[in-house]
Amino acid sequence: MECREVGDLAEAYVSEQVLVETARAIVAHLDRCPACRAEVEALSRLRRSVQAAFLASADLAPRRDFAAALASRVRAEALGGSGVSPWRRTWLALAAALVLVMGGGLGLRGLGMSGFTAILHAAVGDHRFCVVAFRLSEKPIPLEQAARVYDDPVDRSLDAVEPSRTQLRGGPLRILERHSCVFDGRRFAHIVLKYESALISLVVTPDDRLLRTLPGASAPRDGSLVTLPAVDGLQAVAFRGPHHVAFVISSLDDEDLREVAGAMAASVSRAMNAGR
Repeated sequence: MECREVGDLAEAYVSEQVLVETARAIVAHLDRCPACRAEVEALSRLRRSVQAAFLASADLAPRRDFAAALASRVRAEALGGSGVSPWRRTWLALAAALVLVMGGGLGLRGLGMSGFTAILHAAVGDHRFCVVAFRLSEKPIPLEQAARVYDDPVDRSLDAVEPSRTQLRGGPLRILERHSCVFDGRRFAHIVLKYESALISLVVTPDDRLLRTLPGASAPRDGSLVTLPAVDGLQAVAFRGPHHVAFVISSLDDEDLREVAGAMAASVSRAMNAGR
């Protein structure tokens, strides 16, 4: 990839709106081009500053009744007549839930970039930049060391989790490595797996507010899986613990990814319960 191409894609790249293959090509160029790297870093800083200014502005906050009205309209469409396909009805129902989640008691602006969407994007970004592109701002550390440094028993428990012994349709599920890494200022306990030829990230992060905003948040904290909207071409499945949430992320299709998540959910849920 040449400098001109990186310049054309820079805005989409810092907004995490490019495909995985494109992101890898941009990262490879930035590693060898200080000028482009400086421009992209400056653009990223500017984007964060504008974002922070928007979130801090009381004048730009939406009215509280706006989210409720929008959710009612979307829900009515989802439950509407026979002309709406089951697939469309499902996604409209999810949209209504997300509107209520993000615009309800917390308020759209109040949830801000610390809410569901931001953490999902951070989890996907951690997979992409840690596993796919091998480029993080901080060097990963072993989970045992993270347990000592951050005083988090969940890290220590995750260091020992294994997949269920049930044979998956595509063959064995293998753990390649475990570590604690930081992406976009958020720390993740990260287990890298391989299934068939695909690399999979299982990332666990603490966040009580996220647990209240995650679709399916009222479900028991027993490893119940929640399929999330795809981000940048990557599929994501989530499940909960008392104070943590786990994301399973890969380019696998939804059915395969749910099978992989199911093979890890029981042992990871037990590990997350260690921090109860």
